Amino acid sequence: MSHPFPTAGIVPSSHTKLPLAAAVVARFAQPLSDVLLHRRLSRPRERRLSWPLLAASNANGAIGVFTCTKSQQLEAKLRADKYYEAEMTVQDCELDNYGVVNNAIYASYIEKAREELLVRLGISTGWVISTGNAMALSEQNLKYFTPLRRGQKFVVKVRLARIKGVRIFAEHLIETLPDRKLVLDATATIVCLNMNYRPTRVFPEMSAKLHRFFSSKDGY
Repeated sequence: MSHPFPTAGIVPSSHTKLPLAAAVVARFAQPLSDVLLHRRLSRPRERRLSWPLLAASNANGAIGVFTCTKSQQLEAKLRADKYYEAEMTVQDCELDNYGVVNNAIYASYIEKAREELLVRLGISTGWVISTGNAMALSEQNLKYFTPLRRGQKFVVKVRLARIKGVRIFAEHLIETLPDRKLVLDATATIVCLNMNYRPTRVFPEMSAKLHRFFSSKDGY
């Protein structure tokens, strides 16, 4: 039995009147994907965008809007070339049997430089303790390039990579003086702890001072 309103072979024109049902079938005989595309283009969905917003344009001049958290804004301002530098000298007690600095000593150099930085910013270990909180090193990776020798002068460079949640991510370089030859490259993750030694968000005052220092062009 044929359909009461067949659409095949029917070519509507100004001289052809189709029954109402046949006209409806002919109108929506197009593929479902075309219908959905038409609806998407004709009635774009409104999106609620959270503050703050950033606008960017591509090579064709098209403007795009995307959200950016406060921590991402601060991270974007950090200077890749901004380091805190602490100069030091190799001591005899730091040498191994081969006359070079023992590998385990380099971690203490890095820690000392980080402590000097915090003292300069007014957030020393004593200040952290006075607030009832603590800090701990959760991860540190060191890559050695050339050894330091007896009496050699060198500089430890510290850079803030980012702050996220309870963690502070730092990068370090050790270079000889005065020729600036690379000795060591290291990364470290420091975690902030509350009075119960449980991870807590990086202390606001510390976060603010670190971001201010490492985003400025000159000193603090």
